[in-house]
Amino acid sequence: MKKLILFFLVSLVAQSLLSQEVCESKNVVQDANDISSITKCSVNGNLSSTDKEKSKVKVVSSRSRQKRRSIEIKNDQKNTASNRKKINDSVKHLQLDHIKENIIAVNTVIEEKLVKEQVCFNEVEFIPQFRDCSDESLDPYDCFNHEMEKHLVNNISYPEKALKNNIQGDVWVSFIITHSGEVKNILATGGDESSEMLTKEAIRVISILPSFIPGKQNNQEVSVRYTFPISFNLD
Repeated sequence: MKKLILFFLVSLVAQSLLSQEVCESKNVVQDANDISSITKCSVNGNLSSTDKEKSKVKVVSSRSRQKRRSIEIKNDQKNTASNRKKINDSVKHLQLDHIKENIIAVNTVIEEKLVKEQVCFNEVEFIPQFRDCSDESLDPYDCFNHEMEKHLVNNISYPEKALKNNIQGDVWVSFIITHSGEVKNILATGGDESSEMLTKEAIRVISILPSFIPGKQNNQEVSVRYTFPISFNLD
């Protein structure tokens, strides 16, 4: 009987010992992200629900972390390259705009200088010409006057208010035919304030003159000022 009781007690002690946690290593885990540093641990016996919840541990390997970091670095590099390209494009655009502005400014100064260096129509060696006067057999002065008269007759529109108020008179017009054949710096003046409508019409009709063959002085194309009267009459 004593042997049977002793055997029973030994069995209970053995079972109690086998139900305890057995670990291969007691080392503390230094890096939770490094699988190689995690010690294996097994549990014999039954775990309570609380122990099971505590045993749920998510482990991320160092290899997975490095791969994710590598992807992030590549994305950062792509974004940096894209931003750098946008900045470079913006700088180039600004530089081109600055160059264009400088070119326009230089051309404007040159144009103004050439316009200031104008020659009087009666003094220029070769007068400007309408394109239709390119035939050398025609007298240049006669052809110029004929084409100018034709342009005025075909394009002048007598102002309606001037007709109703019987306003008429001469308007003196002056303009420059530039070294490139363009009409610029149009000036016009009438006899009195009542001729303002006639003055505006004179400026309008001169502004729509076609491009000319430029005048020449010393075999160089020059700007030429031309002045003449436009007669508005109701006869």
